[in-house]
Amino acid sequence: MKQTVYTVRACRWGHREMHSYVVGVYAKKHAALKAAEIEEDWRGGKYECEVLEWTLGEGLEGRKLDEKGYKVVKDLPKVNTLREGR
Repeated sequence: MKQTVYTVRACRWGHREMHSYVVGVYAKKHAALKAAEIEEDWRGGKYECEVLEWTLGEGLEGRKLDEKGYKVVKDLPKVNTLREGR
């Protein structure tokens, strides 16, 4: 049986290209979603979190650009409606 893990990454203003950091890695989806909620609240709206589901031991290496090695559980906003410090 394959083991699933969930990663939480916080992205400043919801942009992947700006400052981001890993909040944590969790064994349960609920724990990852809760961590994302807590982090977003604690950062006061400056960071949005994404939660991804991974199969332990698998990654992105050797995949085509359109092939994902993960499943999106909580995505970043498609259109950034946050104010970038203005």
